[in-house]
Amino acid sequence: MADVKATIRELESRRFRAMIEADAATLERLLADSMVYTHSTATTDGKASYIAGVTSKKWQYRQIDRPVEDIQVHGDTAVVTGQVRIDILVDGKPKVMHSRYTDVWLKGPKGWQMVAWQSTPIP
Repeated sequence: MADVKATIRELESRRFRAMIEADAATLERLLADSMVYTHSTATTDGKASYIAGVTSKKWQYRQIDRPVEDIQVHGDTAVVTGQVRIDILVDGKPKVMHSRYTDVWLKGPKGWQMVAWQSTPIP
């Protein structure tokens, strides 16, 4: 189980790096086709619209810090919970978000891929 947790931790780091670098190819590999990304505003995106938002600079991630992170493994499913601080430009406007999040990874034919993200702002 420790190996799976280390794998998920590395995949999370790669995903966050890809978000900052607007790396569509890496996001394409890491996100499942059925992925649902629920923003802290309660709006949702699927895989294609999320990647398009990142690569078009609608969301320009500048820095992402994860000071708290816990990974639970249940067979071929990993649930990541924690806190995140995101420094981002949203439609060109700077914003800093502090949130708690839940992130779900599933191991399938393409390996481990993220299937869901949900974040809630910390007041």
